[in-house]
Order: sequence, then structure tokens, then C-alpha cells
Amino acid sequence: MTTTMQHPEIDFYSSATASTAMATTTLTDLIEAIRSDEFANKIAKLRSTLAAGDDDGYAVAKKDLQAVSISGTCEGRRAKAIEEGRFSHSGFLQLDFDAADNVGWSVEEIVEILQAEPRIVAAFVSPSGHGVKGIARIPVCQTRDEHVAAFAAARNHFRSYNLTIDEACKDPVRLMFVSHDPGAWIDLDRTAVFEPLAGTPELKKDAKDFNKKGMVIKGGRSFTEITPEIAREMLAIIPSRPSYEQWIKIASAVWDALGESEGTAALCDWSPEEQPGEYASKYQHRLTDVHAATLVMLAKEHGWSPPPPVSMTSSTRKNAATPRTIEEAEEDPTCIPEHVFPVPAGEIGHDLAARHIFAVIGPTNRLFMRGTMVHEVAADDTDAFAMVPVAAKRLVSLIETFGAKVMRREAREDGTMRWRSATFPASSADVALSSDGARDYLPRIRQMVSSPVLIPDGDRGTAVIGKGYHPHAGGTFVTGGEEVQTVVLNEAIEILSDALVDFDFPDGGDASRAMASLISPAMKMGGWIDDDFPLDLAEADQSQSGKSFRFKMIHAIYREHPSAITQAAGGVGSLDERVSRALITGRPFISFDNFRGRMDSQIMETAIRGLGKVAARALRAEADIDVTPFLWQLSTNGAELTRDLANRAIITRIRKRSDNHSFKTYPEGDVVSHIKAHQPKYLGAVHAVIREWASQGRPLTTERRHDFRRWCQSMDWIVQNIFGLPPLLDGHREEQMRTANPRLQWLRDIARAIINSGYDGEPLTAADFGEASEDHDLPLPGAKTFSESIDMRVGRLLGRLFKDNEGDTISVDGMRITRVIAHDYDPIRKEHRERKQYLILTGEHHLNSVQNEEKNPVLI
Repeated sequence: MTTTMQHPEIDFYSSATASTAMATTTLTDLIEAIRSDEFANKIAKLRSTLAAGDDDGYAVAKKDLQAVSISGTCEGRRAKAIEEGRFSHSGFLQLDFDAADNVGWSVEEIVEILQAEPRIVAAFVSPSGHGVKGIARIPVCQTRDEHVAAFAAARNHFRSYNLTIDEACKDPVRLMFVSHDPGAWIDLDRTAVFEPLAGTPELKKDAKDFNKKGMVIKGGRSFTEITPEIAREMLAIIPSRPSYEQWIKIASAVWDALGESEGTAALCDWSPEEQPGEYASKYQHRLTDVHAATLVMLAKEHGWSPPPPVSMTSSTRKNAATPRTIEEAEEDPTCIPEHVFPVPAGEIGHDLAARHIFAVIGPTNRLFMRGTMVHEVAADDTDAFAMVPVAAKRLVSLIETFGAKVMRREAREDGTMRWRSATFPASSADVALSSDGARDYLPRIRQMVSSPVLIPDGDRGTAVIGKGYHPHAGGTFVTGGEEVQTVVLNEAIEILSDALVDFDFPDGGDASRAMASLISPAMKMGGWIDDDFPLDLAEADQSQSGKSFRFKMIHAIYREHPSAITQAAGGVGSLDERVSRALITGRPFISFDNFRGRMDSQIMETAIRGLGKVAARALRAEADIDVTPFLWQLSTNGAELTRDLANRAIITRIRKRSDNHSFKTYPEGDVVSHIKAHQPKYLGAVHAVIREWASQGRPLTTERRHDFRRWCQSMDWIVQNIFGLPPLLDGHREEQMRTANPRLQWLRDIARAIINSGYDGEPLTAADFGEASEDHDLPLPGAKTFSESIDMRVGRLLGRLFKDNEGDTISVDGMRITRVIAHDYDPIRKEHRERKQYLILTGEHHLNSVQNEEKNPVLI
């Protein structure tokens, strides 16, 4: 090997399909071009193609991008350049961090990790906008095997962060596409290299070898070794007996850290074997791509705090163990007095100051880490609690409320040091909020709820967590609520069934789904189901049917204030911005009320799809939000959903009661007022149902008719076996298909409108449908042709619907729309002609429709 070059040349190619380079360039010139607008138009088009869902189009167009060979230059063709000795190595290694391989990591977090690594000299956002390209220094390699061994060293290093590098980067002549990233960075003054690992070039070496030597955990905290004691400490805070997928992941991480013997002993203490030798049999099937860092990440999500960082100086450790007075501290340049928040200055840098400050603030449970940002829990303008990002100015005002004095260390005229009272600078507060000290010492927060939460405790046990902060589910803050009332199961069934007595559900499946919606929030808050939760969609046949009222009942049971989202389109008040604002606020229920038309929110679909995080952007606020704790609700008289959103929804239909229906009353008024007055009892009823399900071993049915299978199978068992209701998904697939079909949705809406207007069962024409469509402001789906009348458009629309249905009767939302052929005699033309007519059949109109058919013979 030769020494590492400071500014080597690399090859520049006109496209990925070019066989030879068109020129040579340098890494500095490449980064400058990526920062500029040189490739901006091409990259913008690529990202638009990808955002539109055209993955194939993106892959094809990407091949036309310019590219570079980061690891060196070739004399002539790239093919066989290494084997034929025509390749000159640059001492650079390409690192690709693809989004698909690094779920849960944001681009910003990956770049931050790269910038902190002294062997990385450059980084930028990939052409897709979702991944990161890094450039590492390695020795100038003479053979392919040396390059592969250096890649393996980098790969193993980043595995300790739980980050995955694309294996294709081990190819020295691999091309790297250009991109557009104004924030791309480069620092060629860094000279440290990833030394090639000894052993075989393909590095079949197990990851535990380097994890044992020392590992760095995402967020900056590091320690030298995961000992059996530390592993047991981490396991003790992770709930035992999780789902099998989570269990084998945890077990694999423990074995990676401790080996089979020590790891199995720790696992048996954490979650005892149900059968002798259970762990030994599973060791052979452990996940080889899961490493010790996974155990650390899971433990931190449940509130575990690692040992003090090894990066702390000896004087800092001494200061932490032995509090100093101000006089004693003045003798040590890096010693901070007890009960002092230091202003960064001189030997006391930003990192040391932040660690000292947040080590004090963390145990108070007043400030939290949410994603990569510091938050506090506070009441908003409506007196409802919300998660609020902490700005630098806010930290300046808060920092004086934790019982410590803000002081600055300064030099006297005689050269000795002294501590003087000071105000914490906003610039230093801004740095502190982004520091590793904040990430290391502040507790994590993932969900905020208003009432006590029932959580798993042991194999089949339960526990209730009340007001305050708890490490449950990655950080749960309970803002209040009275003690939950204990309710026996039979009473709980009666209480919850009685709450739904006044709703008119079209069939038993709707009643089952309504019952599930009362219990489902507690299942999510408590972390009972390891699966995504569906959108709760309430649909009514007409206004004032009770769809929004059902949601109010749910909010009352959990004492929650929902983030209500009204319909808007485009501009500052766009739907996605309103969704972003609700996500940032952090209240668990996000509710769309009386939504009409097409529901099209990319953020909402991404969130319900269970992808972990979304980038929420709203006026004066932005954050990367973990979306898994949220509960989504949508009430509508006929919203049009995308196919993906329909597949992720649970649709509960409600019919409007007749005007003479006598609704149940309570001393407090309606049922919502009654629930609010007795909220601890209603929440206790929900908890009683979950306790019964847990005591039975969390049984599932074999229901498979929904994308969110674990949720459906759990709730299906509950509604059938505890409440004696019909299967959860009876009749549901048809409703999903309708909500995702704009033509069928229009037919449902227009038929309902005609019935509600006093339909008498007489045959209808296309013109009748067109007139009703205009009267009820129900525009026809599809493009309008200039020459077509509304009658023609309706006829074409109905014809397509019946063709798709392959028959002359369409069933939709409890109605049957039947097409009949009427025969008329035209006295002028002296001929018979056929006319298409349509009957809307419901229970109350069936007899009249039969009579009409007798008067008008039809050909079906």
C-alpha cells in the first residue's frame, strides 16, 4: 500500500451506461457541483417521478445521470480494469446508506453521524432524496481484496450504530451518481482512514468481535463493553414475552453481545423458557444481521440510560462523583461547582456544559427528547396539553428554574479564576438543544395521553400507569386523569354495549367495528398489539346520523381533546400542513370531521402505512415525528379514498334514526355528557375487557381479510368471544372497494340523496340522476367532455358501473340499484324503442318496486 493522497483524481462518466470516463475530476469539484444548480433540474425531475410512485420510470431515468468512480481512475474501459492493472486507487471509499436498509433513520441523522466520524471526508443527499452518500478515507489499495477488507471495516463500524451500508460499495470501480444538495459538505483535512480488517476479504467475521471492543450508540453515548450485568440491566426494562418477531430480535442481539452461554442465561432471567431448551433450539436460527446495538436501542426506547460516556475527562468524572464548592472548583479548569449551570467559555466547551446541564434537568422529567428535538409538555391555548418544541429562547428562560445558578468562569486580573453569575446566552442554548448531552440525559417521549394507561406486566398480568412520565413504549407522559375505577367483566360488557344502544348500524359487522373502536385506543396506548392500527372511518347515510357523535364518545372515554382537522385545499392552510400541525402537537387522536370529496394526504397515508417517521412541516414549526402512537379518525357522508388508504381503514356505517326515535337520556343529558361525568368507570370497563383478553393469553382469530392482520385478529376475538357480536369484518371488503372507487361512491351518494328526498320507488332515468346530482351538489366523477350533456355523462357512467359489475344489479351500502329495460311505442316513427331505467331497492321500497316491475315488463 502507499500513503493516502490528499486530493486524488476520480473518473467522471456521462452516464451509468458509459464504458469509459469522459474526464477526470476531484472530490472538491464534485461536491461544489452538487451544491450548485448544475444537476438541480435533473434531480428535481427524478424526485418528482419517484414521488408520483413511478419507481420503474425513476430507475430508467436515473441511468442517464452523470456519475463518478469515487475509488479511482481507469485507463480505458472500466470492464476488467482492476484485473488488467489499469486501475489507480484514490484512497476513497463510497458508502451508500439507502432508506430501505435504514428504516427509522432520517437523512439528517445519518449525515450527523457521518460528520462526527473523523474518517469521513464528505457526504450529501442521494438523488432520490431519501438516502445519503458518504465518502470515507481508506489506504490506497493495491488489490481488490484490500479494498473489500477496508469496506468491511467501515461496514462493521457503522453496524454499531445499527446503520447498513449497501454491500455493492465493496466494488472499487462502482459508480456513484451525482445529486443536488445545497448542504453537501466536505473536509479533506481529515486524514484518518478505515484500516482493512485482517482475515478473508469478504469478512465473514461475526459482528460481536468489534462490538465487544467498544461501541458507539446512536445519540453519542458510548461505553467499552456490554457486560452480562449491563445486558441484564437493559433486559429488565424491556417487557418480557413480546411478539415472536420482537423476541427473536432481542434474543439475537443478546447472543451477539454476550455469546450463547452468557446470553442464554441472561435471557432466561429476563423471560423464562416455556419448555426446556427453548433458547438453545432457537440459537441456531438467530438473526445474524441483528447486533448488540439493537439491544441498546430497544433498552433506550424503554427508558434505560447507559453508563457515563468514556469521553468524559477524569476531572469531569471526579466532579460528578465529588461535588465541589465554587472555591474548590476555581482550582480546576474543567471542574464545575455543584448547583451551577456553566456558560460555555474557555476550557468548558459546549459539550461539557450541555452534559452538566442536562444531567441535572433529565431526572426532573420536564424536558424530553422527541425524535431529534427537545420538547416540553405544556397546556395550549385551549387548555389541552400538547408537546411543544423547545426553542433556544425558551431554554434560556427555563434553565433558571431547575435550582441551579447560571455562572461563567472568568479570569481575574491576577490570572486566577473565578465564577460569576451570568445569563445563559441564546446562542449557547441553541447549541445545547442539538447536543449529545441533551440526547444522552433527557428522557425519551413518544406518546402523550390524558388518562391512566393499562400496560402488560409479565406474561399474562397487567398494570396501570398514572399521572407523570413513564418509560413505557419508548416514553409515555400521562397528563392527568382520576384513578381508574375497577369494573367486573359482566358490568363492563353492559356498560360499553349500552353506550352504543342508540346507534342504528346497517348490519352486525358495523356494530362489531363500532365496539372495537371503543377498545382499540387503549390497546394502542398500552402497546398491546405489535401491528399498525387502521383509520377509524365513520360513514353515515345522511347528516346528523351520529358519525361524529361516536367519535365524541371515544374522546370522552379517554378524556382526550382531539386535534380536529377541517377540510382545506392548497396554500398555507393545505391539508398536509394541518396534519403536520396535529402531529407536532402530539395529542393521540387526529380527527377529520365531515370530510367530503377525495381524501389525499401524503403525510396521513405515510403515517397510517406504519413507516415510523414523517417530516412534519407547519407554520413556525417543523419536526421529524414518530407517527406510530397516533389514532386516526375520519367521519364522512361519502369521502373518496385512495386504494391504499381504503385498505388501511376500518369502515363503520351508521343510519340516521327516524325523527320519532326516542334517544336514551341521562341525568347529565346525552350519553357523551354521561360518559364525561363517569369517565373513570367507562375507562375501567375498557380495561376490564383487555384484562380478560390478556388473561386468556391474548388469543387471535384466523381472520385474514384486512392488511392490518394482528389488530383485526385480536379485535375480532374480543368482539365475538367477549361481547357475542358477529365477526369484525363481515361485509367490510365491499365497503373498502366502494370507498376507493369514485364512480361507485357517486352512485351510493346519489342513491342516498334520492331516497332522502322522498323517493317513491318509480323507475328513474339518466336525466333524473343528472338532475339529482345538480340539486344535491354531487358532481359526477371523471373528465367532462365539452359536447356531452349531463344526461349523456350519467348514462355513460352508469353503463360503466353495470359493465364492471357484470350484471344488471349493483349492491352498494345496503341498497340495490337495478337496471331495467322499458319498451315504449313511438307513434310518430311507428316503432318500438327501448329505454334504460333504474330502480333503487331498499327494504322500505321493495314492495313498490315489485309493483312497478309488474306494470312495466322488463328484459333482464
